[in-house]
Amino acid sequence: MSGQDARAVQARPRLTTIVIADGFDSPLFLTSPPADASRLFVVERFGRIRIIEQGTVLPRPFLDIEPKVAKDGERGLLGLAFHPDYARNGLLYVNYTRASDGWTLVERYRVLPEDPNVADPDSALPVISIEQPARNHNAGWLGFGPDGLLYVPLGDGGAANRREQVQDPEFLLGKVLRIDVNGDDFPGDPAANYAIPPDNPYVGRPGRDEVWAVGLRNPYRCSFDRLTGDLYLADVGGGQREEICFQPAASRGGENYGWPCLEGTFCHERPYCKPCDAETFTRPIFEYARDIPGCTAAVIGGYVYRGAEIPALRGTYFFGDLCGRVWSFRYDGRALSEFAERTEELQPFPQGTLERVYSFGEDAQGELYLCDRGGQILKIVAVGERCDAVSRFKARCHRSNRITARLAFLDRRYAGQSVTFAIDGQRREVVVDGRKARLTHCCQGGEHVVSLEDPQYCKPPIQVACRG
Repeated sequence: MSGQDARAVQARPRLTTIVIADGFDSPLFLTSPPADASRLFVVERFGRIRIIEQGTVLPRPFLDIEPKVAKDGERGLLGLAFHPDYARNGLLYVNYTRASDGWTLVERYRVLPEDPNVADPDSALPVISIEQPARNHNAGWLGFGPDGLLYVPLGDGGAANRREQVQDPEFLLGKVLRIDVNGDDFPGDPAANYAIPPDNPYVGRPGRDEVWAVGLRNPYRCSFDRLTGDLYLADVGGGQREEICFQPAASRGGENYGWPCLEGTFCHERPYCKPCDAETFTRPIFEYARDIPGCTAAVIGGYVYRGAEIPALRGTYFFGDLCGRVWSFRYDGRALSEFAERTEELQPFPQGTLERVYSFGEDAQGELYLCDRGGQILKIVAVGERCDAVSRFKARCHRSNRITARLAFLDRRYAGQSVTFAIDGQRREVVVDGRKARLTHCCQGGEHVVSLEDPQYCKPPIQVACRG
């Protein structure tokens, strides 16, 4: 493994993950609307978006477009982005592969005004569609930048005989598109509902006006640093290198990330390519070789941590790959530092296995999550002294519809301190008596969720059933 100025160091703080929900069908992405601290939206590949609200998976999908979605190969419902003004306009955007023709479609939906947990399936509005010649390299992420514009990275289409088009801005595949969903420059075309930002790099010159950057193979997962506005793009390699590309917030677009002439820094001498040392190519900030036999080491981009729960982690970028590995590093715009492999420490606490990571996720407060092949959603948390000090966390419902929650420590060092329980999101503080804290709560019949509000306890929520 190599990276510019990468140094393997003992990273701090020590981390783990806790399972916050499971039972999802091929979860590929997780996000939250701006400023929504209570809900997580999970994208399932086969066409549904589901909500986790305060630890509970809601039974009704937020959106179900399964009949419209192609599901073979690398196709599916692949991305979700909420409009920056979602709290006011209720607009959201999805990226999926259309079942009828295999094209990539970015489509807009609107939440039901009478139910914030359900999007109106009849509100679909096509934004932009792109022909896909093959079932792979569909990419799938989309996201709003700090400029309020929608960025849509596209793979090269998967067809080897079209690779030269990736370097040609007249074609959309293998590019990052940048469009304005608040306007419409194509009023006569019902399938195109967007405007061209006037400062896009190919406006007024040869090339498609939508193109913002070129030279990508399959940028499956990308993200903006919510503090700096920098864009991180993880581009899946073709047999030689996996790479993390970077675009600073001050960029005016036009970057060329090299594919198919460059794969990371590996040079492919093709007749339609410029010399590999050409200054017009933007090199990755990190790359590694695909060196695990029998494993497809497809890189999966993550996020720069900007949450409040682990202050020492702020500014750290997380990413992984389909071999099940997870890493992190810091990048200051010039040099990469504090590289660390996180795979072992991110195994779920107190027990369980992190299967192949399909995607990373970020909530409205900047905390980070993992979506894994086993259908789990896991949250990255710090391992504090309280994580190792807890001997037991249990909850049960009595016949009288009283929930009792119990927390026990290994010793008395926390006697007299307060512990915050939450039952269905309602917080209750309890003082530790000796080694134990106990809460009794009256409730109605049905399913309830009991949790510990401090993530340093490393205990997942408990679901209890009370009879009506």
